[in-house]
Order: sequence, then structure tokens, then C-alpha cells
Amino acid sequence: MTIKYAGTWLFATTLFIVLLSGCAQQAGASPSATTTPVTHGSIVATPITTTGCGKAPPTVAGKTMEATLTSDGIQRTYRLHLPVGYDPHRMTPLVLDFHGMNETAQEQERYTTYSSLADQQQVLVVYPQGVVGSNGKVGWATYGQFDPTVNDVLFVSDLLTALQHQLCVDSHRIYATGISNGGGMTNLLACQMAGRIAAFVAVAAAIYPIPGGCHPARPVPYLEFHGTADSIVHYDGRPAVHLAPIMQTMQSWSTLDGCRSGPTTFFQHADVVGLQWTGCQSGSMVQHYRITGGGHTWPGARPVPRLGATTRTVSATRLSWQFFQRYHLA
Repeated sequence: MTIKYAGTWLFATTLFIVLLSGCAQQAGASPSATTTPVTHGSIVATPITTTGCGKAPPTVAGKTMEATLTSDGIQRTYRLHLPVGYDPHRMTPLVLDFHGMNETAQEQERYTTYSSLADQQQVLVVYPQGVVGSNGKVGWATYGQFDPTVNDVLFVSDLLTALQHQLCVDSHRIYATGISNGGGMTNLLACQMAGRIAAFVAVAAAIYPIPGGCHPARPVPYLEFHGTADSIVHYDGRPAVHLAPIMQTMQSWSTLDGCRSGPTTFFQHADVVGLQWTGCQSGSMVQHYRITGGGHTWPGARPVPRLGATTRTVSATRLSWQFFQRYHLA
């Protein structure tokens, strides 16, 4: 099997930003455990037919379970939240939510409270778990100095395939979000799996240069939140570690999407300014929320003082879902 990309839009540019830390804290779950052996060996980057409709779900609706699968010969883990009222006969959207470096899938679920939103909005949420890198901390393989030596894009591909065999997943409404190192993973997926994932939201994203550049299969709906006082992934960049200014990265995505105008201000309240690039190809849009004085945190989440200020003006969980709802794959 070869790597597949849908659409006719191929773009070349290298995006820079760095990877480092994560976050954590809030909400609960009732875990059970299951094992789904899956080994595919190649990335499936276009939609596949869901075969899980009509099957009994692996856990009780409204609960979160822990599960494992085998990808590239390695046992990987993840958490799956089945929303209240899940109907195995109805196509349901799915959100991937990636934790930051040195954090866990369980901490990410508590921190973003995406499972609570999922119960309200009828969406499946999956919290993948990273593995240990050379610095002894768990994280994602996004071309950083201390990354684990695994193929995390393949892991995501295998995970989605496994979930589509098990659950009634809407293959045209799969989305990705994450913070810090997990934001970098979200960005990497936007470059390499845009044919299978409909839209992307990164928070305090740490994005390293991708060897060979970023070549999304189509114009990508892309949103990023970032604090101007982020002490880990600096808003103005850190050239010594290949960290580009955040606005440079957003402009790069605007170029990739062929946007004709922007940035223009579409939101301004208290400590938050929303900027957007419009007139993009295929109806895509690039947006950015700049949080004045914001730290390396998830907007609207429980404060984590060691990571800086957390704005209460907006909620990254709520706004990301609103952004996702605008888009689905053709």
C-alpha cells in the first residue's frame, strides 16, 4: 500500500515552530480496557469506508475507556470517550485531542474538558497517548530534538482505521486539535493527512521544520491560539531552535491555502484579538487568536500557574468545535 493524498492541491513551503511542553488538569472518566491489534505499515491519508455502524460499542455511552492497538509493531494506547446518546446507527464526527510533552492522554482529557463538550454535541473524542523520547519525557514525533523514534502519523492513520472498524465514525468529519507538542502534531497532520482529516486547531503550537516541507493535499482549514507571554513556545519566535514567529507561521498557512486577503480583525475583546485570512481556496480559512499576556496554556481551561496566565475571555474547546463544524471533506 502506498501513501495516498486526495485532491489536486499540492503546496510547498516549510513551516517553522518548536516543540516542548504540555499542560494538564480537569474532568473525570470511567476507564475500562480493550485491545485492538492493528498493524498496517502504510499511512492511509484519504477517507476510508466506515464499517463500524451497527456494531455494539466497546463501552457505555457517556464514559471514557482506555484501549491499545499495535501500530508499526509497537503497542500504543489511547483513551476513547463515547458521548451520551451515542447511536451506533448514526454517523458521528470524531475529534483527536493531543496532549503536550511530558503529559498524558488522561491529563489532556481533564485539561480541555472535551469529553463534556462531546456529551453535549454528540461527538466522539479520542485522546492518543505519546511515547517516551530521548529526554525521558512522553511526546510526539514531529522532528524535534528529543522526539521519540516512532512514526506517529502512521499511528494516527492506524488508530482512525481501527476506530472506523469499531464505531459509526463519519469519515468526512474527522478533526484534530492539541496543545504544545500536541499542537505540533496537529500541524504535522495538517501537512500530511489533510486528505483524511477535515480541519485543524492548534493551541500554543510547537512546530519544528518538516524535512522536505509541508505539502497538504488540499487547502487546509487551520486555527491557532497563542499567548504573547508564552515562555515555552515564544510568540516572537526563537531562531536558535528553529522557532518562527507565530504570525510568520500563520502567514505560511495563508500562502499554502491561497488566501487572497488578511489578516483582518474579526474579534476583539479584553485580552484577545482574533485575526483571519480569507478568500482562501476551496472555502478554507486561516484564523488566529492572539492572547495578550497569555501563557503556555489552553484558553478557558483550569489555570496552570507554572505555565503562565490562562485567559477566561474565550474557550479554545468551544471555539475549536465551532470551527470544526464549518468543515467536512468532500
